[in-house]
Amino acid sequence: MPGLQPERTVLSWQRTLLTATATLAVSARSTVGHHSAAHTAAALAVTAVLAVTMAGTGLRHRRCRHRPADPRPLPHSIVACLCAGIGVAAGCVLLTLT
Repeated sequence: MPGLQPERTVLSWQRTLLTATATLAVSARSTVGHHSAAHTAAALAVTAVLAVTMAGTGLRHRRCRHRPADPRPLPHSIVACLCAGIGVAAGCVLLTLT
């Protein structure tokens, strides 16, 4: 059914937002237990990823509500910020494992 694809996209962004929120909670708890620069940087990177994910979710939700058949993808800046933030957060977590 052609009308369901935009709704599925919005739902997937909402699941991603929920996952980013849970990751931030785990990262914040880890930062409280271990006071290191890597833990703090990881928490800050996950916070940035959460903020960008919220922006992407809001944008996709607005587009779906106003015009469900809007084929435009998200701006490259949002996708690039998500990728960079996830990479930085992963790097910080790897530093804490050593």
